Amino acid sequence: MPRTPQQNAIIRDKRRTKILLKTLKLFAIKGFDEVTIDAISAESSCSHGLVYHYFEKKEDIYNGLFELQREDYSDTIFPRNAAMAEGGLAGLKLICDHYEKFFDADKIQLYFLKVNASSDYMTYTATKALNGESPFKTVVSLLKQAISSGQMLECDVEAKARLFLDMLIGIFDRLISAKGKEREIKSGALYEFIRK
Repeated sequence: MPRTPQQNAIIRDKRRTKILLKTLKLFAIKGFDEVTIDAISAESSCSHGLVYHYFEKKEDIYNGLFELQREDYSDTIFPRNAAMAEGGLAGLKLICDHYEKFFDADKIQLYFLKVNASSDYMTYTATKALNGESPFKTVVSLLKQAISSGQMLECDVEAKARLFLDMLIGIFDRLISAKGKEREIKSGALYEFIRK
């Protein structure tokens, strides 16, 4: 018996989501620039043609991931607006607290978190714009607010923002590969670092 249009739509959605989630893992582990369509098709166990059927370019997969994140994993999105509303050190603390609640998260959530935190460093080769907020610009802005309000001493805010994001990305790398007690990490130390 032939499939109904609804059954075909369900199959298409499942294939597309599978390609997205397998590519998410690759982006989290290798970064955008290092991932090829060959790697995506191998990781997704599908042909190049099927990948291109759903996505014209690698950038479309990245942007499709952003849409999937907004629909199904919205709690993992970088909390830019909430942090900026708090401002200064309170905004930075909000970011640290936001991420701490994911330290027991599943791998898909951790992959999304890592890709978001890495987004400013994700690519030099994209030919289309990549969707999403800029964690780097947000952290720089919050540091500048903290300094101008006297909450922090003067510092090289861009260097400190990069170091903060590098530490956060390192935490995600550790959580992705860790098991059991090795996953016991607290962001309090990250906040203490950033506020000094």
